[in-house]
Parts: sequence; structure tokens; C-alpha cells
Amino acid sequence: MPIVELSGIRKTYGRGGFFRKQERFTVLRNVDLSLRAGECLGLVGRSGSGKSTLGRIMLGLESPDAGSVKILGQDVTGCTRLPEHIRRAVQVVFQDAIGSTNPRMTAGEIIAEPLRNFDKLQGTALRERVAELLELVGLSPDDAGKLPGRFSGGQLQRICIARALAPSPQVIVLDEAVSSLDMLIQAHILDLLDSLRRRYGTAYLFVTHDLRLVRRFCDRAFFMSDGNLHAFDPAKTVDMKGSKVLEELFNAILPPMPDAARRQGNSGESVAV
Repeated sequence: MPIVELSGIRKTYGRGGFFRKQERFTVLRNVDLSLRAGECLGLVGRSGSGKSTLGRIMLGLESPDAGSVKILGQDVTGCTRLPEHIRRAVQVVFQDAIGSTNPRMTAGEIIAEPLRNFDKLQGTALRERVAELLELVGLSPDDAGKLPGRFSGGQLQRICIARALAPSPQVIVLDEAVSSLDMLIQAHILDLLDSLRRRYGTAYLFVTHDLRLVRRFCDRAFFMSDGNLHAFDPAKTVDMKGSKVLEELFNAILPPMPDAARRQGNSGESVAV
């Protein structure tokens, strides 16, 4: 049974309407999508294609106009507040690590928040679990007392990943989670997510506009165009005939990382992640 199953999802928005009649436009058209345990599913498309909207519907942050959302076999379509075991099962890491963390909360407090909410941890047990999660994402337990402003972008994204892992979810939605990072730090973060998937069997919905990262990271993939999903195999050469969207995404792929930069990153010299 899929962990997450979306069936016949349709979503429309309105725009304009102040001085003229509001115009309706459809971003998702009868979309079907399922995610199995331990797999990484890539969802690519240019900006405004509806891929992030689909992720928000999966998270329960938005409701579809039509269709159904099932998580762990339970229909949660239109729920204004998801049941606790469902909220625990599906977590998210957003693109903007700075905007998704409270600048007045320390790294330890940020990670501790879901542990207090879901597991009711406190005292020594809470501090030990926070330290364990910091080490899991490659940071030090001593970092727990630091404010977000003292971390690099890659380090802060690791804290967001630790927060997402805190409730032991079965699915993590990665909404452009590495797009704001440079190529070297992207590679470090994707290696981290790969290792966590092998260790815990966590599934990922990897939302991105970067076809290069989908090839690097995903088992299955879809590209979104005109509100519809089109499957492609990220491990194979993509047939772009007749697909302007895929051609645009392919042409945006950056060249391979220079050998000198890769060696420097592997040696750990002067690289803050």
C-alpha cells in the first residue's frame, strides 16, 4: 500500500478581479500520484507549473477542488487539521531555511519543538535526542545553543532536516530544499539525505526545477506541464521531442563540477556546509 496516494487532484486559483472580472486558471488537472515507502520521487517543472501546490496539498496545507488525498490509507481530503499520526508521518523541508526558522530560537529549540509536540519529551531526554539529531545531520551537539544567524545556509538547512526527522516521519516533502545552495553544498546535502533514506527507509517527494538533481537523487520522476504529470525515467536519456518544458529544464543543467573544486570539497578545505 502506498504511504501517500493522490487521486484525481484538481486545483484552480483566481487572479485579478479588482477592476475586472476575476480570471480562473487551473494549476492541477486530475493528477494521480502515489509514493511508496523508502522511494524518492522527483517532481520537476518550471516556476508556476503547480508542483509546489501539489506538495502543499499532500501536506494538508491546501485542499484540492476535486479528488482525494490518502495518507497511510486514511482519506484526509479537506481536513482542516490532520490527525496527529498523519501530521507526524509527513514532514517538510522548505527552500528558504532562514525564513522557515525563528531567528530568536536556538538550533536546539528549533529541533526540540516537534519532539515536545509529538513525543512530549523534556529535560535530559529532550536534550539527548536533540544532540543525537544534530550529530545525525553532521553538526555538533554544541551547536544546540547557537542562533540561526551563526550558521551558513547549508548548516541551517541541515537543522531544518533535523527538525523534519525529529518526529520519525515516513515521508518528507523537499520543496526546492537545495535550490538556494551552491553546487558543492547541494552535493553534501543530497549525500546526507541518501544516507538517511538507507538508514531509516524514509520516502521523499523531491520538488525541484533542476533536472540535474533529479537524475542524481530520484528513483522515479514526473515533469509537470499545463497542470498534468508526465512520467520519465531519471536514469535514462530523456526523450524531449515535443516537450518544450523538458527541453528548457535540460538546457538549464549546469556543467559538471570541476575536478579541483570536487577534490577541495572532499578534503573539507574551506567549505562551510
